Amino acid sequence: VHFEDCVVPLEQRLGPEGEGLNLCLDLLTRLRFPYSACNVGVGVAALRMAINHAKQRSTFGELLSKRQAIQWMLADSEVELRAARWLTWEGAWKADRGEDFRTEASIAKLYSSEVLGRVIDRAVQIHGGYGVSKEFPIERWYREARIRRIGEGPSEVHRMVIARSLLR
Repeated sequence: VHFEDCVVPLEQRLGPEGEGLNLCLDLLTRLRFPYSACNVGVGVAALRMAINHAKQRSTFGELLSKRQAIQWMLADSEVELRAARWLTWEGAWKADRGEDFRTEASIAKLYSSEVLGRVIDRAVQIHGGYGVSKEFPIERWYREARIRRIGEGPSEVHRMVIARSLLR
């Protein structure tokens, strides 16, 4: 699209003249909260599947859910998902109140996407061969979880944003 000599009436503008980039950056930053919530949601779904599988699958005469290693994987996943959920809520709450939320948006995105990767990895482990079977959504979520660490800015960029905020 190419505009030449285009005039937009003041009442049709989204913001003050010359502030388009800032408006765009604000929107991109706000969108990190629904992105983070999606990470949490997929992680919760994977954890529920892992719990159900552990309660039904037996190996060597004992349910997986009775094995301490499996219990710890489930517990770690629950703890991390709850923390990711709270970080997302806190940042969205600050944004809703009109406070500066840029650091919180980076924290929520960074943590939720990395937690999703760990939770999905544990779910695959608990499911064994079924975890990488295309018959289950966990296989697709496993591939997508890796991409979600890059989307909305890679983890390294968010670490840089967080560090800069701390060092101001």
